[in-house]
Amino acid sequence: MAKICPVCGNSVSFLTMVPRQGFNLHLGCINEFHRNPEKYGGKAIKKTEAQIKAEKEHQQEQEEKAQHQQEQEEKSIYKSVYIKGGVDVKSFDMPFGDMVGFIFKWAMASIPTAIFLAILFLIFTAIFA
Repeated sequence: MAKICPVCGNSVSFLTMVPRQGFNLHLGCINEFHRNPEKYGGKAIKKTEAQIKAEKEHQQEQEEKAQHQQEQEEKSIYKSVYIKGGVDVKSFDMPFGDMVGFIFKWAMASIPTAIFLAILFLIFTAIFA
């Protein structure tokens, strides 16, 4: 008989099976099962005050880490823009029509430069030829 995980409803193989409270769960489904075991037919686990305190402390630590990481990212952006003197572009999203217009403007702006370089080439050719 196939064993079914009560959390995700998929069959559980011997290699991915973890028994909890008489149920066979996937490794990835254990946390969801422990969050609300009554929803999946299990018994509620009573937590001691020490466990509740430890969970609150852990949650506060996670929030502090996230806030610290956000501050570090903001500082690193500041450093890359102002201290290094450059900007690191990680992603660029532009509609196709705007991109065509941008490329056209870029091509038109390069025409005077091309004319100037052609004149310089003719002058150097006339001098050294």
